[in-house]
Amino acid sequence: MPMPKSSPEKTDPVANRFGPVIANVMSVGARALGYIIFGLLLMIYRRDPKMIALFGSIFALIGLAIWLVLR
Repeated sequence: MPMPKSSPEKTDPVANRFGPVIANVMSVGARALGYIIFGLLLMIYRRDPKMIALFGSIFALIGLAIWLVLR
């Protein structure tokens, strides 16, 4: 079934102004996740047990907080 053509005076119901905002938030989140993964891999490569334990405990605390909130 072909897509219906929209007239110039009507706005597209799918497109809205929050799309670019969502894309920017996801981009920042992906960059932050990349830095976190890079830092973790660098700590593992350097074999720094104190930093690995600190990094792991931060993730465990975040996971515990999320679990408690959603419980």
